[in-house]
This record gives sequence, C-alpha cells and structure tokens, in this order.
Amino acid sequence: MSRPGGTPSFTAGPKIAYLDRVEWHVLPDPATAAAAMRTAEYDWWEAPTFDLLPMLRQAGNLTVPSPDPLGFIGGLRLNHLQPPFNNPELRRALLGAIDQEDFMVSAATTDRRNWRTGVGVFCPESPMASGAGMEVLTVPRNLAAAKRLVAESGYRGEKAVVPLPSDFPNLRALADVGVDMLGKIGINVEVRYTDWGSMLQSLAKTEPVEQGGWSAFHTYWSGLDQFDPAVHVWIRGNGRAASRGWPQSPRLEALRGEWLSASELSAQKQIAQDIQRQVFVDVPYIPLGQILPTWVYQKDVTDVLTGYALFWNVRKG
Repeated sequence: MSRPGGTPSFTAGPKIAYLDRVEWHVLPDPATAAAAMRTAEYDWWEAPTFDLLPMLRQAGNLTVPSPDPLGFIGGLRLNHLQPPFNNPELRRALLGAIDQEDFMVSAATTDRRNWRTGVGVFCPESPMASGAGMEVLTVPRNLAAAKRLVAESGYRGEKAVVPLPSDFPNLRALADVGVDMLGKIGINVEVRYTDWGSMLQSLAKTEPVEQGGWSAFHTYWSGLDQFDPAVHVWIRGNGRAASRGWPQSPRLEALRGEWLSASELSAQKQIAQDIQRQVFVDVPYIPLGQILPTWVYQKDVTDVLTGYALFWNVRKG
C-alpha cells in the first residue's frame, strides 16, 4: 500500500484504513465491559468509568493511555428566561457555594490524575485561560454566606427544577452534587429524574417549570469546545438566539466581537480576561472543573491518535 504524504495528527494528515471493519458494541454495565477487556473479548473501550481504572491499569494485556490534556469541562447551565435564575443577584449568589473539587471527586474519584480544579471560562492549557476574576470560585467556600446572599437576592422560594439523567453516570454525579449544594443554600430545588435522550428534548423548552420547563442542568463540553471565544457557545449573550439557557448580555456580545477583531495574541488574551470577569457578573453558567478521561485498548492495538476516538491509521496485531 502506498502511503499518502504527511503525518497524521488528530483529524489532519493522511487517513488510512488498516482495519477491515469497526464494530460498535454497547455494554451498559461497566463491570461487564471491564471484564470483557481483561479477557480480550473486545479491543477498545472508549469510555471506561473512573472507578475501574485502577483495575484496568493492572491488567498486563491493556493499554491505558494518558488522557487528552483538553479533557471535558463540567458546567452548571442556568435558565435566564424563567424564575428563579432569571435573577442576576441570585445567579451570582451561587458562585460562593461552588466547590469544584466536590464535583470532580463525585464524577472522577479522588485520584487527581483524573481531574483539575481552578477551572475558569476557557479550557486549561488553552492560550485564553487565565486567573482573571477566579477568586469568586477559589476563595474558601462558605455555604452560610452563600445562603445569606440567596436570601438577600430577592429569591422568594420559587421552585428550581433540575433534570438528572439516571442513565449517564458522569452527568448524574455532577447533578447529585449540584442539587445537594442548591438545597443547602436555600434553593427550593426539585430533581426531575429522566434519561439522557428525554432530557435533551426537555431542554429545548422555554416555558415555566409548571409547563415542563427547567431551571438548571449539568453537563460537560469538550475542552476544545471551550478553547476560545470563537467556539465557546456558553459565553454567548444573544438571548433567545443563544444556546439553551438563553442569556442576554450585550457586554459579553461586545467583548466577543472585540476578540474576533483583535489581531494580536496579547490583545486577545486581555479581552478573554475581560470576558471571564463578565461571565462572573452575568453568570450564564458556572464552571465545575475539568475531567481527564482516558481510553482502554488491547496492547496489540497500535498507532492510536490522541483526541477523540478515531480509527484511521490504527493497526491491530
């Protein structure tokens, strides 16, 4: 086989199919999937659960590669159209109650190789990441003070409905911590247990919670999706044209426009810092930390590219 020129790198470069076929199998039970990997019944597990990684790392037949440094960024998205989180004072009151480590430990165990805290608006390792305004998330947590700010915000006990996908362990872990936190600071929170597919459908609703709407939800974005203001949809402030949550912030929109027009990296970094500070004023969402998931594959699977699970250039045997 003649090989095209260039070096493969993520989605760039030559894409050669060395495998006759790729078959996907869905194994809902992680323990079953782990056992199948240890007995070489399967070649690759794309999303091993964090609690099983120590066992998988001990298996002599498996490769557990270093995680993608961009990982996935957890976030608490707030609905700006409906009570209670259409109240900016209430949104800001939540910031002092967020402990990113609580969220990360719940999702990715106590092994610090699996996560990062001190995560702001832009992905760690990206040029736009900074510590601007981060004291709202990094100073010692004080739930009593946060509860007092909730009361002072004008919150009147309106119900906050949080959908929780029972079939998505990492998202459920985030939501379990988030719901507990909201309750502790005086929010009248109600969990709506659902599955991931149904949750996605319900998030399109802009109506009040009494009509099937929602108040807040927890999810992850790829670190690449929050790399800079050009791609980070959760910092858009264009109202009903924005993604689910629909924040309205002329200032965020203006800053994004300035960033897109800036030609020098130093100017872009300064504007990105201003965007981060403004996010902590308008609070379209709250960053919850970065998980660093990994894959597991058999040792005879080689030439695997980093990033997403891509099967070109991969060899077996």
